[in-house]
Amino acid sequence: MKRACLYQNTKKDEDCYMRVPSGYLKRNYFRMKKSNFLFVSIFLGCIITGFAQNKTIFEGVNLTVEDLSVNTATSDFGPAIIGNELLFSSFNDENPKAIGKKSFYDLFSSDLDANGNILNERKREISLISEYHEGPLSFCEKTGELFLSQSNYEDPETQNIVFQKKNIRLGIVVYKKSGAGWVFSEKFPYNDKTYSIAHPTISQGGDTLVFTSDMPGGFGETDLYMSVRENGKWSKPQNLGNKINTPGKEMFPFLTNNGILIFSSDGHGGSGKLDLFHTAFPVNSSAAVVNFGSPINSDADDFGLVVHPSNMLGYFASNRSGGKGDDDIYCLRVNEFKFDLITMSSYTKKFLPETNVKIADSKGKTVFEGKTDVTGLIVPKLKVGDKYVAKAVKDGYAVAQKDIDLSSLAIAGSHSEEIYLDPDFLIEGQVVNILGGAPVPDARIIINSENAPADTLFADLQGEFSYNVQPGKKYNVEVGAKNFFGTEVDVSTEGMEPGSLAYLFELYSLDAGSRIELKNIYYDYNKWDIRPDAAKELDRLVDVMNQYPNLEIKLESHTDSRGTAEYNMELSGKRAQSSFEYLVAHGIDAKRIQYVGLGESQLVNRCRDGVNCSEEEHAQNRRTVVEILKSKVTQSRRSKVNIFYF
Repeated sequence: MKRACLYQNTKKDEDCYMRVPSGYLKRNYFRMKKSNFLFVSIFLGCIITGFAQNKTIFEGVNLTVEDLSVNTATSDFGPAIIGNELLFSSFNDENPKAIGKKSFYDLFSSDLDANGNILNERKREISLISEYHEGPLSFCEKTGELFLSQSNYEDPETQNIVFQKKNIRLGIVVYKKSGAGWVFSEKFPYNDKTYSIAHPTISQGGDTLVFTSDMPGGFGETDLYMSVRENGKWSKPQNLGNKINTPGKEMFPFLTNNGILIFSSDGHGGSGKLDLFHTAFPVNSSAAVVNFGSPINSDADDFGLVVHPSNMLGYFASNRSGGKGDDDIYCLRVNEFKFDLITMSSYTKKFLPETNVKIADSKGKTVFEGKTDVTGLIVPKLKVGDKYVAKAVKDGYAVAQKDIDLSSLAIAGSHSEEIYLDPDFLIEGQVVNILGGAPVPDARIIINSENAPADTLFADLQGEFSYNVQPGKKYNVEVGAKNFFGTEVDVSTEGMEPGSLAYLFELYSLDAGSRIELKNIYYDYNKWDIRPDAAKELDRLVDVMNQYPNLEIKLESHTDSRGTAEYNMELSGKRAQSSFEYLVAHGIDAKRIQYVGLGESQLVNRCRDGVNCSEEEHAQNRRTVVEILKSKVTQSRRSKVNIFYF
């Protein structure tokens, strides 16, 4: 097969077109084969959504390599992806700009579907065709710029020399999108007539350009260099150093957007021909240069790997046996989805170690389970072509799950998935009989919160329950059970850290002889009118007496020790009468209610005459107690029928 010499120092025209056997040596590879082929090393700005954080790529998964339908009997190479198109270079005798017997490499494109499959026949990219060779190229989505290798034929010193005798180098030019085509923007300022600069790959942000050159001062035949753009100006090219570059050839760089540099080399070991490698970028002394291994690399030349946006397939070129032509474009397809799954707290945004993870397929079958390590990491591997649900479980946190859709490669792009678990903010409680402390099974708990409907739950056989709450909110918890007088408590989670607020709810039974201290039935000093907080508790008593028509009660009213005993006895009588009248006014038969005032005769704390006490301590003595005089209620077990709250 004839190979076009882009630049050489031969004297005869026929030396520029030479037959090269499939096993030829690599010493002129950049000048003759790969430079001529102008291999594509595209970087799709913002397109790759993230490989594993340990800077690996296509590691530990099953891969297949497929020959593409766009290949011809000649040379096809330099795959690049821009949007939903695959661009590549092809050496074709039907090239319309061929001069005599000379043909050139032009750019072609084919449409891709969401899974990276070729949809139609190739078409020539007319707006990117120059007088000689085109490719490789790299596109930055952020800036809309296309960086293209072209023959550096505009050289004033050689414009009048017959083409066959020209020493034509490679340079990088920049195009921008214009409608359905491309328009020239500028040349890379460090192009030179005495050496080549080619194989560009541009970073995601459009500010770092990596390329191949045989400029003087390198480590080998061809090295990788970089240039940084600041304020619209490119810095002087900097060699990437002997961590990357060897005495041999390093070419066709490709940058991913998460810090991986892919390149081809014949100087890092492997089969002895061009192999594909990857390492961390920016280049550092601790990161290894890793050979991709089989089936990506073969005993032939393998080069110019670019990656589909899904991260589930890539395209590269090879002259391995079994192809249609000398160089063919191959599709590298991932049959498994291996990814980092990280469990994190939604509250602290920190990793959650020792979290149990279980993944089920669309049929509900568990296909993976394990526990995250000390960094919250676990690495599942799933088959492509199905939908999955990952569930994460950890003590102290609500169960969390995440959908993983591998049915379409278009949405299978991330190689890192995070599951955020909500830490438990709990109200926990136990409901017991205040006499003896026995659990009250099946007690009914109603949780009221701000601007939300009430939730209802039931205690277990031990009278215990728990409820997830949200930080920074206020709640009201009502607890009741059949044949018991209920209670309630206001709960605030403002300033609460993850954990639980524990409460013991002691309920009074409605058996005859029970004495129930009505909560919040307090009175202002020296007054006997019913306060709003007292009305709420009396309303609860009204509900109980309506529910249990056989109940008969006695209301006892008490005062604090301030004032004379005679005055306090009179005051307590008025308070007892106020409660009595409230119940009657709300429909309770007066015959079922007795009331009495006991003054300061039954204080509940130390606040006797002459003792200095706070207003809060005195208020504890201003109370009302209900004694059950008659009752026909019976205790029941485990019945959720007619469970009442009071």
